[in-house]
Amino acid sequence: MPPESSLRRPRRAATASRSFVALACAALACAALACAPAPAVAPSQAPAPLRSLRIADGDLDGEPRTVSSAEAILDLDDARYAFEHAYAGLDGRSPAPAPLALARAAAALRGRAAWRPGELARLLRDVFAAPDGHLAFGHGGRAPLRLTAAPATAPAAPAPAPAAPATCAGRGADARTEAPARRSDAPRRAGPPVELTRSRDGVPVLAIRTFSTAAAPALAALPALAAELRRAPAFVVDLRGNAGGNYLFAERFALALTDAPLCALDEREVLSVAAAEGRANSARRRLERGDVPPEARPRFVEHLAALERLAGALRGRAADRSGAAPRVELTTRGALVRGRAAGPLEGRAVFLVDRGCASACEMLLALARQIPGVLVVGQNTRGGMSVGEIALFRLPRSGVTLSFGTRAYRDPLGDFVELRGFEPDVRLDGAALVEDAAALALRGAPSGAPRRGARTSCAPR
Repeated sequence: MPPESSLRRPRRAATASRSFVALACAALACAALACAPAPAVAPSQAPAPLRSLRIADGDLDGEPRTVSSAEAILDLDDARYAFEHAYAGLDGRSPAPAPLALARAAAALRGRAAWRPGELARLLRDVFAAPDGHLAFGHGGRAPLRLTAAPATAPAAPAPAPAAPATCAGRGADARTEAPARRSDAPRRAGPPVELTRSRDGVPVLAIRTFSTAAAPALAALPALAAELRRAPAFVVDLRGNAGGNYLFAERFALALTDAPLCALDEREVLSVAAAEGRANSARRRLERGDVPPEARPRFVEHLAALERLAGALRGRAADRSGAAPRVELTTRGALVRGRAAGPLEGRAVFLVDRGCASACEMLLALARQIPGVLVVGQNTRGGMSVGEIALFRLPRSGVTLSFGTRAYRDPLGDFVELRGFEPDVRLDGAALVEDAAALALRGAPSGAPRRGARTSCAPR
């Protein structure tokens, strides 16, 4: 899991114990995690005995096994515990199913003598399902399984606007955590993480294929590239197939394009022992699988150590104070941030997207769409931004895994819909998408395309 974004939360009045917030912030500030000053904190449920959800080193990708009905019911309760203590969930929804739904699931588990891992994973998927593009169930081992809790296909996009020309048949560490692509996503495109080329008409085309911390050396150049591009009369940012990664890189790129004020994404982060252990599990599995290149490994190790210190500090706090809440939520809404460029975006920027743009890629769009002179073209994005900062859990008896987000986000303009994604300003389709996008960058948006100006307030609309 990559380090946390550089977005800072504004000073707010805390509704929970300031000493608890101070402890949490001190731990979050360690190494790769950055804590904001005194955000609003909302206590959650009554204290309960804290369980350990840390996955043993040898089980991070271990074989699952068939379990008895009694063992399956115990795993169901561990899944409930993980959701209640760590899942951010969508705004307005409870993090865990209602007691009646859990009782029905337990009754179904009693109805059979044994449950194979895949069968149990499917039952849990149905019980805990939510319209969340990152929520998934499955298991590791020699025949790994991953079941998304969201529908296999997103809601249908609207028909193209008739005003578009013939070539235009067709527009925030974890989302700073990388998540596997769903089967319905556009494939990742081959090539280096960052590549600057030109269209046939000479328009600069910057392809950003990932925001993964594993590509940190290449992504570190994005602010300098943005400073160069913002002075061009027209340019294209090609985000097709970018499944996200570390939002820090996306944010830095967006802020380097303009000096205009931008509305930060609203955030709601779960702070708990379970959430910290789950994020650490996710990072440890990536390291064990060899998914982290040598140059990025120190960053991951540092981040993992910070998460484990945070889990230990929160667990110690709960032990010292029996009345300490097992879960609090750090909430930031309506924050205004200013671009870091020397001046406004001077030309016209076209962001080319498709169903492969997700998570941190969509968070970049949430900022970029506010910059005067930016046009988003292509297809709908994936719609996997609302709940990020992925945590991983493994149920101890069956080996079934749960992965879900511990931090919720909201598009400040209110245009993003989970599973549907962002809709483009202009729909593009065909074999020459980059050239079509470059042509739009040169001549401007067709009539009927949205016109968005800078905002001076981020108060909810």
